[in-house]
Amino acid sequence: MSIALVIALTFGFLLLFSRHKNKKADRFLAALLFIVALWNASILILVLGIYRYAAGIIWIPLTYTLALGPCFYFYIRYVTDIDLTQKLRIWPHFIPVIFEVGIFLFEVFQGLPLGVGYFDTPTFLIFDPIVSALAILSLMIYSFIARKKIKRYHLWVENNYSHYHRYNLNWLLRLSTIFLIVLTLWLGYFCIDYLLFDYKLSFYQYYPFHLTLAVISIWLSVEAFSKPEIIYPDKINQSVTNDNSKSVPDDELQEQAKCLKKQIERDLLYLDPELSLKSLADTIDLHPNLVSKIINEGLRQTFSDCINEYRVNAVIKKIGNNSDSNLTFLAIAFDCGFNSKTTFNRVFKRQTGLTPLQYRNNIQNT
Repeated sequence: MSIALVIALTFGFLLLFSRHKNKKADRFLAALLFIVALWNASILILVLGIYRYAAGIIWIPLTYTLALGPCFYFYIRYVTDIDLTQKLRIWPHFIPVIFEVGIFLFEVFQGLPLGVGYFDTPTFLIFDPIVSALAILSLMIYSFIARKKIKRYHLWVENNYSHYHRYNLNWLLRLSTIFLIVLTLWLGYFCIDYLLFDYKLSFYQYYPFHLTLAVISIWLSVEAFSKPEIIYPDKINQSVTNDNSKSVPDDELQEQAKCLKKQIERDLLYLDPELSLKSLADTIDLHPNLVSKIINEGLRQTFSDCINEYRVNAVIKKIGNNSDSNLTFLAIAFDCGFNSKTTFNRVFKRQTGLTPLQYRNNIQNT
């Protein structure tokens, strides 16, 4: 617990003073780490009996558990939000923390005339299980909403960038899934304690969950600190200015889709490794929203699937060309617009059902 506390505080300060451009996201993640560290510190103070040697420390509020959920959510919100000009109403999410601190202070002043610690007061026995349950539920709800934000962000990336792998947050999605699983187990354990043991299990029985929460928080901070920042090559304008995509008849949409395909094929636009929805829209002089509508509804594809399909077909053509037989698969992929080996292998297998080597062997065998 002590080691987890020190590491959480260290990474909290590293994130707080980092030079990342997305400072708001880093601040919320740092706040999450500080809250976890203080929570662990409050447990260590009680378990080790530190308050017996420094009585004043027990009057300091160290638990802000109802702020964990909002901190986690707003971290992901600022990481996944593309249009950060929208002002977010943050303070209402932290109102429950005021009540949590207020209850703690009431417990402290109730215990002073009785000569007992806040954890032995009647108010603590009544409200602590309620606050603990609300904290776990709050984290679960905010984590679930955050997962939906990540998935919505991934859909946006696929519809705007051909090399969407560069901007995905799969690591954050996996981590939030683990977070939800741990919290579900924690809630079940808490219910067993409350219903069967009358909420009398000691801090030692909750050690695994507190440590797991600390480890997940530190893991999250390490990933966030070490991952390169996502920098978009251009800003996708989501406004509807000069956007005539809302009222396009189906037959006209199909005709526009055919014209778009012809222009992509004629000008070999898919060979541009940095091609995005905005750069494509600028090239063909259409609004990005209209181009997105043409691809999504006219071609029934995402932007990335549409462009990568052309790239894979170009790769297949080169693999079957004897003059290119001396080139490596990676060289061919880069010539056809891919700029990542991982993405090329994944997209090629998804479209053909075979790896590039298997595809070439099939050609040679037949």
